[in-house]
Amino acid sequence: MTTDHSTSVRRDFQNLFSPFRIGCREVKNRIVSTAHAPGFDSGLLNKRHVDYLERKAAGGAGLIMAFGSASVYKYSSASYGSVSLWDPENESLLEDLADKVHAHGGLIMSQATHMGRRGDSSISGRPLQAPSAISEGVHRETPHVLRIEEIPPVIDAFADAAARLERCGWDGIEITSFSGHLIEQFWSPAINKRTDRYGGDLTGRMRFSEEVIEAVAEAVSDDFIIGFRMTGDPVTDDLGLDQDDMLEIAERLDRLGHIDLFHISGGNAATYAAQSAVVPGDTFARSTFNHAAHRMKENLSAPVLVAGRILEPEQAEEALVNEDCDLVGMTRAIIADPELPQKTMAGELSQIRPCNACTEGCIGRLYMGMPIICTVNPAIGDSSLENFEPADYTRRVLIVGGGPAGMEAARVAVARGHDVMLLERGDRLGGQMTAAVAAPERPHYGRHIEWLKKELERLNVDVRLKTAVTPDSLIELDPDKVVLATGSYPDILTAAGDVTARCVTDIAILEQDVSIEKDERVMVYDREGKFRGASIANFAANAGASQVELVTPLWSVCEDLDAMQKPELYRLLAENQVVLSPNQQLAGQKDGYLLLNDVWSGNKRLADEADLVVFVGYQTAEDALYEQMKQADPQLNVQIIGDAIAPRRLSDAISEGVRIGSIL
Repeated sequence: MTTDHSTSVRRDFQNLFSPFRIGCREVKNRIVSTAHAPGFDSGLLNKRHVDYLERKAAGGAGLIMAFGSASVYKYSSASYGSVSLWDPENESLLEDLADKVHAHGGLIMSQATHMGRRGDSSISGRPLQAPSAISEGVHRETPHVLRIEEIPPVIDAFADAAARLERCGWDGIEITSFSGHLIEQFWSPAINKRTDRYGGDLTGRMRFSEEVIEAVAEAVSDDFIIGFRMTGDPVTDDLGLDQDDMLEIAERLDRLGHIDLFHISGGNAATYAAQSAVVPGDTFARSTFNHAAHRMKENLSAPVLVAGRILEPEQAEEALVNEDCDLVGMTRAIIADPELPQKTMAGELSQIRPCNACTEGCIGRLYMGMPIICTVNPAIGDSSLENFEPADYTRRVLIVGGGPAGMEAARVAVARGHDVMLLERGDRLGGQMTAAVAAPERPHYGRHIEWLKKELERLNVDVRLKTAVTPDSLIELDPDKVVLATGSYPDILTAAGDVTARCVTDIAILEQDVSIEKDERVMVYDREGKFRGASIANFAANAGASQVELVTPLWSVCEDLDAMQKPELYRLLAENQVVLSPNQQLAGQKDGYLLLNDVWSGNKRLADEADLVVFVGYQTAEDALYEQMKQADPQLNVQIIGDAIAPRRLSDAISEGVRIGSIL
């Protein structure tokens, strides 16, 4: 007797894959890709964005939410490279996108907003607009106060955008107040200081949002879905609104009888810390806003969608079983693997490429003014890496180095039909990721490496650990092609010199080659300015160091880290009482101590109170084997990838591994 494995898997996820009614429409499953701006556009929708969203629908998501922070109003420009819903030039591609999503059996809705004071007028040349002349804590620009006669055109713009979407074949619109946009600004007694009919008590402060919803409902048919996204937990007191207030607001909106779907998550943009909760990183708990959605679901008549740190199908199913929600947002998980729904349905759970929750490629890049990529899925940045043609004939490929670049190269090459051998001199795969995953702020950072290990095993890649190589030993294996993914090595000899204190790298500590002794005084010197310096400083404090100083030659600590990761690291640094010393340049040594030079004043000081100095950002490409191979056999096809070219980011190692594997 045979067993249909996919049937048993569907039974395990019977809620997740059950159809559901949203207004007058039916969605085929409960998995939603929520609205976000990938930064591919500048007001006008383009084909790259259409293809990106179609790929999610092709992967099996039931509902595709498009265009995070899409502007409905000409005088509130699209932010983060999003789409201008007010612009009729977008209609052709709006129609095309709707048709493509529907062809895959999905529903499609667009987020719609006016961002109010949240933004920057320097690009558009137009002043920001808000209920009152109070600047936002993050953007800090004083807005123009909307005069009462300027409000109706904004309301009409929401209605016009909804009518345009319906005319273009879309299934619905998601009006948003979320993340400190104009509607939420009107709600907030701390922001809205108006004395006219749009201010005062909660009834007055809600008037704008209610008129927007009424206008949208009047502009579309009953078949068109009206969704509403809002925070259920502001994660800050700066709004003057707490979770009880947000529930009351939602209940009042629900009683209007027009909202078909409430989309609930958390955070706000009033402060840096609250903004980091809007797209919560790995320091936040899984399912971090399910509590807020659960409470909304208990009290609202319309169904509820939840979003926030739901990484796996099991989590999504649990949220539905617990009645936290009716639909589940899995946006970053679907960016990492657009086929997550299909693979879950097919029982291929172990083959789902997992989101590692780093936020570096997606929201982190967006907040730094760049289009998104995905650290673990390079096809997001380069669609040519999505599908791989089978090899024209089988080649014998040797890959030296078992870090993320080498593992990805092996995975893709063997999937294309090559005979692949992976040689790693250490006793485990992962390269320097074996150290990175020890950082306590990133509990999910190693998920991609574990997935790669399983994939190499599933694909029967010949992996040989504890195997050091030489040019002669590689040539003896008679390869057709060789890929060197030998990584980089820590190099602090020049910096450390004859310093009296112990001098190590952060990698040595995380790999437990070096321990931090209790009550040691630790100085971290970080010339990189991203995640690692702050992370190892917090690690040292938690390990029992009596004093930790984080020194950097840059303007500030974590200078080049994105605004979504930085607040949590700063919070931990403050809690651990780490001394922050920016603008301090390493200037050599004196009397056995490191000499630091203030970048601006030129004043020098000795780092004479440190028992342990930790250097961050001192890596050198391990590329000697490449030149040796070229000399030993000039005719042999030898490629070099990842940190062996130059020490960079995890995303570079992964994308280069995939790219070389696809062309071998």
